[in-house]
Amino acid sequence: QAGRAEKALGRYRGALESARAVQDAVAAGRALESLGGTYAELGDWQRAADWYGRALELRLSRGHTADAARLHGRLGAVHTHAGRWAEALREWRASYGAYRRAGDAVGVARAMGETARVQEYAGRPEQALRSCFEALELARKAADGRLEAALQLRIADTFERLGDPAAARLHRGLGEGLLADHPA
Repeated sequence: QAGRAEKALGRYRGALESARAVQDAVAAGRALESLGGTYAELGDWQRAADWYGRALELRLSRGHTADAARLHGRLGAVHTHAGRWAEALREWRASYGAYRRAGDAVGVARAMGETARVQEYAGRPEQALRSCFEALELARKAADGRLEAALQLRIADTFERLGDPAAARLHRGLGEGLLADHPA
């Protein structure tokens, strides 16, 4: 995989140089994001964050709110993998806000759900539970049954960790029912 990734990095750097040479900001943004993604695949979280950050700056400078929301999420994921909880929470909250401004209800719900995941990883299960319930309500409003199911299952897991098996069973049952109603 390392050899394949190195080749991909070379191609993306070449694409970035070409895009910059002809002042194609859209192509440059794609190349920057691809570089970030490749470093993330390699587990090089710092470089991934650097390239995603550059792509984010470019998208923000061009007023591309939906792209910025996605990139904030990618940065949040990279920081989560690296165990940088404060940075991850900041990026997921920024993703939430950008999706809200873009009018993407599903994106808003997903960003809130990821915020809850980071809160749990950071050792704040009660706060994670509140965020998960908020994300669940947003997923219902967005009519995304699969996301709603995933959130119900995450809520069940959190209740289990908090020592409430009855609530965990209830939410697990709801989540599994939703998955049956909304197959992939």
